Amino acid sequence: MNLTNKLNGHKKKSGEISVRLYVSDGDKRRYLSTGLYIHPEYWDKKKGEVKSNYALAKSYNRKLLLHKRKVEAFLMEGGNLDHYGKKEEKGSVLTFLEDYLNSNHGLKPSTVKGYRTAVKRLKEYAVHSGKEDLLWSDINRQFYHSFSEWVTSNGANWSGLAKHLRVLKKVMRLGKERALHDNDAHLQPWFKARENQRSNKIYLTQEEISKIELLDLSSMPALKRERDRFLIAYYFLIRFSDVVRLSRSNFFVQEGDTYLLYTSVKENTPATVPVKKSAWSICQAHDFNFSFTANQVANRSLKQIASMAGITQVVNQGDQTGPKCQFVTFHTARRSGATNLRLMGASLKTIADIGGWKKLSTVEIYLRPSGMDSAKLAKKLGFFD
Repeated sequence: MNLTNKLNGHKKKSGEISVRLYVSDGDKRRYLSTGLYIHPEYWDKKKGEVKSNYALAKSYNRKLLLHKRKVEAFLMEGGNLDHYGKKEEKGSVLTFLEDYLNSNHGLKPSTVKGYRTAVKRLKEYAVHSGKEDLLWSDINRQFYHSFSEWVTSNGANWSGLAKHLRVLKKVMRLGKERALHDNDAHLQPWFKARENQRSNKIYLTQEEISKIELLDLSSMPALKRERDRFLIAYYFLIRFSDVVRLSRSNFFVQEGDTYLLYTSVKENTPATVPVKKSAWSICQAHDFNFSFTANQVANRSLKQIASMAGITQVVNQGDQTGPKCQFVTFHTARRSGATNLRLMGASLKTIADIGGWKKLSTVEIYLRPSGMDSAKLAKKLGFFD
């Protein structure tokens, strides 16, 4: 990027010539008006500014400097040089996004849910920032840093922020394809979330799962149902969205063994899982129907169940510290099943196939064995005998 003030263009009868800012950005070149005129004898060509012996030198040079900084900021934030100074596009990002979701977009239900969450967060951020709306032109580097800080300081992790930014990047791309704006901020290298890091969320060991299995909840049928559904998710390594869709038709027998066959709602990936006897018994007890409460209700109940099972040791999750039961959610079942399978020696590919993961790298990030767990697993391999 190169920005240089030059005497170039219209010449007045007085001999004054217009000062224009020459801008070179990639393969784009353009002269931009500064609105100033100066006689060549007062112009320092080498420095690109007005000579000090001119009466208004300080005022003129300050205006030239501020103009240069304004153009530079515009380009650094993803602005298109071809459109600098033209009438600002006033289209609404939020309106476009909502209209897109109400159109025949072809997105999966789980994806739509993520988009609607992003809309909600963007609206909340707009209110927080004192804006009535978010315009195409509002999406710049300052917005990126401000929005990222606001999201992560309000309970979301970097993975949650990445989901919102992916939605915003797609919306910006669609808007540009439809000639609604010429903002390239979403294409800049700084417009991204942190790289995926190994999950810091807790998992339950086999011993802790056994405590939950053996917990007598016969006098509390509501908690018993939640516990049983959690165990099904653990036994089959499946998400809440897949558990609630289970039916008798998802199971089949081959060579005397029973298997679960389902297609993940989130990944649209088919998976086949062996069915253990205890899992089959729970399925029969509930007539293969696990759609009784919402995920949020399950999460509240599972914290109580984990506490009753004595899973109360103090642990860290993210930047929080507290009893382990406090961090148990329905998704802990899937994470725990995958992690315990790995600790028992299952390969990443086996876990990915059973759990419906498309990428082994995702499974690797997802697993939660500690250093001690890994050491115990290595001890069984014979290398340290």
